[in-house]
Amino acid sequence: MQATARDTRSDEFKKVLAGILRKAGLRVKRAGSTGKDGADFVFEKDGVVYPVQLEISSEGRGDRLIPLLSQAILQTRAYAKKGGGTIPLAVVAAPRIPAPVVSQIQEFARRYAPEVAVGAIDSEGLRSFVGFGLEKLDARPSRPGALAIARSTRLPDLFSDLNQWMLKILIGQHLPETLIAVPRDPVRNASQLANAAGASVMSASRFVKQLSARGFLHKDDDLLQIARVEDLLDLWISANRGAVDEIPARWIIKKGPDQLTRALRKYAAENQARNAPECCLALFAAADALGCGFVHGVPPHIYIESLSLNALNRLGLSVESSDRAPDVFIRRPLFRTAVLRARIIRDGVPVSDILQVWLDTSAHPARGKEKAREIWRRVLKPLLGKA
Repeated sequence: MQATARDTRSDEFKKVLAGILRKAGLRVKRAGSTGKDGADFVFEKDGVVYPVQLEISSEGRGDRLIPLLSQAILQTRAYAKKGGGTIPLAVVAAPRIPAPVVSQIQEFARRYAPEVAVGAIDSEGLRSFVGFGLEKLDARPSRPGALAIARSTRLPDLFSDLNQWMLKILIGQHLPETLIAVPRDPVRNASQLANAAGASVMSASRFVKQLSARGFLHKDDDLLQIARVEDLLDLWISANRGAVDEIPARWIIKKGPDQLTRALRKYAAENQARNAPECCLALFAAADALGCGFVHGVPPHIYIESLSLNALNRLGLSVESSDRAPDVFIRRPLFRTAVLRARIIRDGVPVSDILQVWLDTSAHPARGKEKAREIWRRVLKPLLGKA
């Protein structure tokens, strides 16, 4: 099977990090772990063991990297508890990490994890470490473009986060409100699309021109309408592959089969008075909630805007390493606007919209393609075909 861009990027960063640590005199004690015991690989020097956990993001933004850093810290701490003489090392990586984000990472490390060494690396040569003398490994990034690998993996502009949201608005006009939450006012031009999406007219105009130039747009009764919808959706699936991080989680205290829906319902109700990360049911659990489910035996998934200990505690979940099978998989969306704005509320529970469920299941290994075909055949094709 051909490796995905994300797999390739992960392998590259692991090789880079291993090379950095070897130059510092550390030797590999164990590599190629599944992460079950809280470390991607383990180094050793002068009798001191360094369990290393590397987390990778497609973007070098603080709101992406800090949650990943928290996850890496938790996992290396779990390994360190197994014995003395251990210095856990948590590292985050991205194609490019700006200097202000590096400062955020360093401050977070000093404030919340002084007993853990923390690092940040990127594809442009940045090396930044905090704790236990590892600062000597620091290096400044080389010139922009020194490594073009990360640049080549960026998704097409046609399917940026904002563009996917505007695409859902145009397609969603032909889908019922019970399946997708989008503005329902007629969209006749780029200005009205911008108003509906909460975007600038320039952004909407650029998107409309892109659709038109590729033959995906026509006007019907003076309304903007998607043409060649099946071809466009095929491209959309490709653009969304590898666009999400997925973290296994377990209930702190198990309370029954409907625990997830009750937790999400309570979380959503409380969020009306709090400025907390948004979340919703995803994938097969969302399909069930929408009345389109037939895949069973797969752990439920949820989307959460950003991972924080407060949000996890409110949901009753833990992401610490464990031999127990995951109860829930947490997904952090790369395209948060498109994912979260179009979600619907079903019996007080936030649920991914039908287009998002179809996109996500299309790339999922657990009977995902079969599920996506059923959603297309039973739901999307009859509704969009009429349009």
